[in-house]
Amino acid sequence: MQNRNNQNIKVIDVSHHNGTIDWAKVASDGVKGAYIKLTEGTTFLDKKSYDNYIGAKNAGLRVGFYHFAHADNDPIAEVNFFLNKLGSMKVDLPHCLDLEENKGKTKAQVTAFAVRWMEYIEKKTSITPILYTGYSFIKSNFTSAVAKYPLWVARYSGSNRSKGFANPGNTAIWNRWAMFQYTDQGKVKGINGNGSRFL
Repeated sequence: MQNRNNQNIKVIDVSHHNGTIDWAKVASDGVKGAYIKLTEGTTFLDKKSYDNYIGAKNAGLRVGFYHFAHADNDPIAEVNFFLNKLGSMKVDLPHCLDLEENKGKTKAQVTAFAVRWMEYIEKKTSITPILYTGYSFIKSNFTSAVAKYPLWVARYSGSNRSKGFANPGNTAIWNRWAMFQYTDQGKVKGINGNGSRFL
């Protein structure tokens, strides 16, 4: 896949784990967009999702939401839960399926879950979603059936996590990434602790 370069925009992902965020400071640090955790499974709503949405929007950032999936659930139920909690919030970035645990399911089953989730949300919203997953998860858990959807890939550099990879590596499914989360040790003004960055 392609290397990161200086033209890639700075985007972060956040959840309730990041606590209270000063979004004006985030914007002042060159961040252009934020993916906000909205839901997980069919029952969990991130308690900071709406506050983060309002804060990021007011700071002029582009905003999207992600859903942390459980592959042993019904994907239709998960999409409906996500959309119900999304309500009237307006997004600037594609809806994101965060799938990084197989829950004991086979490669075929995980792939079927992902494809059904993404096909259904695209049908409901007319927005082509993006798939977030870890680089090492791809080979063991997905087939080429997911290749029609853009990839947001996460891969960190082990002992050199703060610097991150320039390139996540190659896969048999995707030859390009749409977004590349290259570290989980990024520092962003307005957020206490480490905030993951991509692009």
